[in-house]
Amino acid sequence: MSAPAPLRHTVVIPLHDKREYIADTLASLAAQERPPDQLIVVDDASTDDSLAVARAALAAHAHALRGCATEVLALPRNVGPGGARNAGLARARGEIVSFLDADDRYRPDALRTIGERMRSHALELAVLGFDSDPAGERFPEPGTLDAELRALADDTHLLPAPLRAAGHPAFLMGRASNVAVRRRWLDGLRYHTGARLNEGIDFWYRALRAIVAQGGRVGLIEAPLIRFRIVADSLSHRPPADWRALPPPPSVLRYLDSDDVDDRRLATMLAARWREHAMAALADDAQRHAFLAHHATLFARVGVPA
Repeated sequence: MSAPAPLRHTVVIPLHDKREYIADTLASLAAQERPPDQLIVVDDASTDDSLAVARAALAAHAHALRGCATEVLALPRNVGPGGARNAGLARARGEIVSFLDADDRYRPDALRTIGERMRSHALELAVLGFDSDPAGERFPEPGTLDAELRALADDTHLLPAPLRAAGHPAFLMGRASNVAVRRRWLDGLRYHTGARLNEGIDFWYRALRAIVAQGGRVGLIEAPLIRFRIVADSLSHRPPADWRALPPPPSVLRYLDSDDVDDRRLATMLAARWREHAMAALADDAQRHAFLAHHATLFARVGVPA
């Protein structure tokens, strides 16, 4: 009996002012043991030469990507990372969809591994392991999520209660765009375009809720399939000039008054992360005090000390 055909895979890359990295990111796709079936690069009105560099890199890798339907979208105005991902998602046609940040890389076996594991274990969504350069961050950290996992095979685990797992402090979903999903769950689902930070987990948690409601299976592939590059001027690492530049994460506001225990657990965990980030990122005590004073009521409602 012949092996089943691989699941067709779409990769969407949102791109904004990453001319130093985008060629390397695209090279990692050209080097895949199983290249993507569709590749969509969405330039979010870059102000440097990112778009030209991306086009040149795609031309240089045309032979390696010859079986891939490649498309470059040049947005006329900057809409932010969520809006750029939405533009690419609207054109995705693969059975599996994943996003890759324009300064990160897939390991050469990443797409093959994702497709094989999702098919063999009937996974509707897979959270992917990653490591970072140069910080040495790794997800998952050994032993931190044992209570949330059930081993399947190789380095793949089932998440028996994925909504509960999403609220675990050691669980990272959306960082480094480390999720792959069957496209059918994304019909009508879009990123929150008003957020410049934390829009990833908000998007993927909503996908999880839909999957869980229909009894779908969710897994974690422990292998670091993504090399996550820490870039000092990225949105998540850029020091804000004012505390008002750090609004509440979308999921905190979305689930603030939810009656569901998993929703509340997620909101509390994200609020705690947001507070920690603000205290580290804001420049002085006056800014930190203003942030805490303004959001004191919100923190109290989710059970996070202000």
